Amino acid sequence: MTTYEYDPDAWHPALAGAVAGAIAGVVAALISLVLRSPDEIVANSLSVTLVSIALGAVSGMLWRRLRATDRPLWTFGWSMFGGWVVAMLAISFGHWFVLDNLLGYAAPLAAIIFITLGFLTPLLARVALAWWIGLVVIAVAVVLGVLLFGRGNVASGDLSLDDLPAATTTTTVVDTESQSTGGDPTSTTAAADLSGEVTLPDDLAASYTVATGVATYEVPEVLQGLSTVGVGRSESVSGSFSPEGAFSFTLDLQSFVSDQSRRDSRVRGWFTDHPEGTFSGSTFTLPASAVVGEPVSFTISGDLTINEISLPTEWTIEARIETDGSLTILGETDIVLSDFEIPVQTSGFVTMEDAAHLEILVSAVPG
Repeated sequence: MTTYEYDPDAWHPALAGAVAGAIAGVVAALISLVLRSPDEIVANSLSVTLVSIALGAVSGMLWRRLRATDRPLWTFGWSMFGGWVVAMLAISFGHWFVLDNLLGYAAPLAAIIFITLGFLTPLLARVALAWWIGLVVIAVAVVLGVLLFGRGNVASGDLSLDDLPAATTTTTVVDTESQSTGGDPTSTTAAADLSGEVTLPDDLAASYTVATGVATYEVPEVLQGLSTVGVGRSESVSGSFSPEGAFSFTLDLQSFVSDQSRRDSRVRGWFTDHPEGTFSGSTFTLPASAVVGEPVSFTISGDLTINEISLPTEWTIEARIETDGSLTILGETDIVLSDFEIPVQTSGFVTMEDAAHLEILVSAVPG
C-alpha cells in the first residue's frame, strides 16, 4: 500500500528534481576540479552542472509518476541505478570513440549525480517553500559552474629546473697545468663530482649536447566568452651549445600533445610544410661564476625560425650546474603567432589570442 498524500503547497516534483540536480551538480563540479578533463570545451564544471540539473528535472518527473504507486522509493532507487548504467554505457562509448580519458573523468561524477538524485528528489518533493527559492538554488549552481570553468586540473605549460632529471654523465676537465706552462690545453674525461663555486665558462666543457628535453606552449583561448589557456607539450627537443656563446636548438613542432585532440590536429596542420622550428645564435653568455646546484639567470638572443620565417627573439634563461657536470637549462619567451604566419582562429566556438608563451627545458651533457 502506498502512503503518498498530495500536498498542494509542496514543490512540483520537476522543480524538486532540478534542485536536487543543482545540489548534485555543485558537488560534482567541485570534484571535477581534481580530475583531468579530456576536453575542456565539452567536459567542464559548467557542462557537468547543466547536465546534472537536466537529469534532476527528468528524475523529478519520474518521481511524479512513481510516488503514488506501491513501494515508490524502491522503484525510484532502481530507476536511478538503471539511469546510471545507461549513463556509464554512453560514457564508455564516448571514451572509446569520441574523447580519450572520458571514462576516468565522467564515471565518478555520474555516480555522484545519480546517488544524490536518488536520495534528494523524493525528499525535496515534500518541501513546502516558495517556488522561487528553488529557482534561486538552481541559478546559484549555474553561476558557480561558470565561475569554476577552466579552474580544474588542466595541463600547465609552466616548467621548472626540477622537471627533468639531471643527465648522468662524465665531465670534460681542462688540463690547467698545460695552460700554465704554455703548452696546448688538453682534455681528459673523468667522473664528475662538482661542488661549490665554479668559474664560468673556464670550469665547463667546451661544448654540450641536449640529452633530454621538453617544450611547452601556452595560447590564451576564449570558449564562448569564457577565458582559458590551450597548453601543448613536446619531448622532441634536440640541440647543442657552447659556453663560449654559440647555440642551436631544434624542436619538432608537430609533436606537441595537449588535452584536446582537435587542438592537436590544428597545431599539426600549421606546420605540415615546415615541421621543425629552430633557435640559434651566438650569445649564450654565462655569468662569471656560479655555485653548483644553484640556478643562475641571464638572457640570450638569437633567431627563432618557424615556417621558414626567422625573427630576432630574446629568451630568459635559468640554468643550473649539476654535480655530475651536466647543465639543466630552462628558457622562456613570448611570441606573436601571426609574425610566423601561424593562423589565429578569431571566430567560431573557440577563438585564440595572437600570442603564445613558449618554454623549453633541457638537460645537456658535455660532448
